[in-house]
Amino acid sequence: MKITAVEVTPYRVPYREVHKITTLTLSALENVLVRIRTDEGVEGIGECVAEAKWNSSVVESLAIVVGKYLGPNIIGMDPFHIREIWARMDKVVNGHEAAKSGIDMALYDLIGKALGIPVWRFLGGSNEIPIPVEGPGFGIGFMPAEKAVDLALKGISDGCRQIEIKCGHPQGSLHDIAVVKAVRKACGPEVSLKVDCTEAYTLKEALRVLPQFAENGVDWVEQPLPRHLLADTAEVRRQVPTMIALEESVGSAADVLRAAAMGAADGIHAKLAMLGGITKCREIAAICSTVGLGVLPGSSTPSGIGLSAVHHFAASIDYARGCHASPLARTDDDIITEPLPAYPAEVKLTEKPGLGVDVDWGKMKHFAFEI
Repeated sequence: MKITAVEVTPYRVPYREVHKITTLTLSALENVLVRIRTDEGVEGIGECVAEAKWNSSVVESLAIVVGKYLGPNIIGMDPFHIREIWARMDKVVNGHEAAKSGIDMALYDLIGKALGIPVWRFLGGSNEIPIPVEGPGFGIGFMPAEKAVDLALKGISDGCRQIEIKCGHPQGSLHDIAVVKAVRKACGPEVSLKVDCTEAYTLKEALRVLPQFAENGVDWVEQPLPRHLLADTAEVRRQVPTMIALEESVGSAADVLRAAAMGAADGIHAKLAMLGGITKCREIAAICSTVGLGVLPGSSTPSGIGLSAVHHFAASIDYARGCHASPLARTDDDIITEPLPAYPAEVKLTEKPGLGVDVDWGKMKHFAFEI
């Protein structure tokens, strides 16, 4: 089997309302669909997720890197030879893991379809235990405490038992604390809370604020300090009882080793879309297992395609926390034929081959746009 074509299609699915966090204001899923075709008629689907805070991963750059540079250079290669394909991609383009992630996901989808098995089975995983959903949507963004409570309760009413709250609000840490307190009070002690600070705090702020998060039952605090301040993050971890997860500080498996050696983390938020898809995140997960760090499987802001890849990845590893589940928590539609409901309590993978999802090409035609 040989790769005969790599096609890219930028698309945009509007949000119902703007989603604000420390570094971004998002109004839509704006990503790039990747379609790999072969000479035997089997094809695979993946996607590149645009997120400007990560190495300028905007839609335009992703479409050009994949369509003009990476794609043409893997034509003729065997899609089963993933290591060789990665070596070729790395030789052609340095970095740009977000672009390579889309190809990587599509390769796994293609291999699963060629073998007639789901990706989780190809990876040696299991679908016996459903994957819990961390809701609602892609986390509670910047909003008044009352609205945050309403959103959290919506997720919980539909079964979610893990809630993520975005902190680092422009109004300061008092606003962050007020939202966490309100959500905890409304949700009760049974719900697990994670706070994502997105590099917002200084060392002094973190040492003042994170103990208050702990008092309100926050289990995980993600990226409290800027990505390069690992020594300071290690100091926070020593003094604060909550578990610390790193996201922006980690761009490769080597960064995991560095963070572990410095004592800067309890877990790593492994985002497939930003770190190199299933292949690179499994490398990160293996190192986390070796050095005693938890893995928080992540997705950034994908469609059901990218989320499905995360779910298959999670089913193949030991993980510390659940995943997001459906863009319908923020959008009115998805580009796949059978989207997950907005707030499922858990995700149960099936025996469908590949990633187990199909593109709705009619929807893609509607949401696609030209670069």
